[in-house]
Amino acid sequence: LVLQFLENGSLRSYLDQNFNTITWKQRFYIIYTISYGLYYIHIFNSIHKDLHLGNVLQSKSNHIYISDFGFCKPADENSPNSDSKKIYGVMPYMAPEILRGKEYTQKSDIYSLGIIINEIISIIPPFNDKPHDYYLALDICRGKRPEIRDDIPDFLKELIQKCWDANPKNRPTSTEV
Repeated sequence: LVLQFLENGSLRSYLDQNFNTITWKQRFYIIYTISYGLYYIHIFNSIHKDLHLGNVLQSKSNHIYISDFGFCKPADENSPNSDSKKIYGVMPYMAPEILRGKEYTQKSDIYSLGIIINEIISIIPPFNDKPHDYYLALDICRGKRPEIRDDIPDFLKELIQKCWDANPKNRPTSTEV
């Protein structure tokens, strides 16, 4: 397997280094590109399972790529005998149903996307002020979400809130995003 070298590294690193200079236009481009990448994963009936900004990479020419497909599986591969109920990922990006031991679905990827969109807007990693432990998992399962900035457009607030809705059935599809 040969992969392209992406000079700018993870989007998390890029945001950390450039938070004062990133324009709204750049943020929307990043959000659009990640959303489109997730759509592409989903139209091939797959689930990423570990979507977070550490797994989103950026080239020197500012092209965005979703990476780390180590846990990515076909959506129909969940079965009682598979590893579908194992928990993978970075806790602040994990959907509450996953933390409760349910199977990964494309809707759990959408939850992660909502967390990512908010992180791109706020430039602050989700729950960066809390230990990523059992108590954070409980808080997430009880509906705790990162704070949404007041100065963002209402349509974006609504999208974020729909993506991280506690009920996976209420979350949009990647096509709708």
